[in-house]
Amino acid sequence: MNGMSASQAEIDMTLTQMGANVTSLHGIISFIRFRFEQTELFYVYNINAKDQYFLQMVKPYPAAAGLFSHPQDVIQYIKSDIKQFKNASNSNVFGEFVTVNQNLYDAAAKIKDVFMSYNVPKAEMLKLKEKAEEISDLLNKIKDTSSPL
Repeated sequence: MNGMSASQAEIDMTLTQMGANVTSLHGIISFIRFRFEQTELFYVYNINAKDQYFLQMVKPYPAAAGLFSHPQDVIQYIKSDIKQFKNASNSNVFGEFVTVNQNLYDAAAKIKDVFMSYNVPKAEMLKLKEKAEEISDLLNKIKDTSSPL
């Protein structure tokens, strides 16, 4: 077993002990599923040629988690994410939270598609920029005026 496979085995074993259903393929990619209450968390990570781990969440909405240098960093990120999701799932707006994140992900993909495929007029791009700033401002306002979970 090479170093990458040993590191993958360490991550996968720890996540399995935490309750995950883990599927590994070819010593370079793993699929990790956690279920609690009505929520499913689904992650994928792969190990690149530099022995780094690229982790992304697939469910309940797609989100890149980042690039990690050590197996324990991947485990710690997922542990923290699970704790936050378990806590947030008690919110009465959790379903809307997931829907908003999915909608934003879809919108970002559409922006890329439109921008890369069409000659977007500057005025329209400025409207998109303004809407994105409005969302950011609203999130800052919510953060400043809401109580923590």
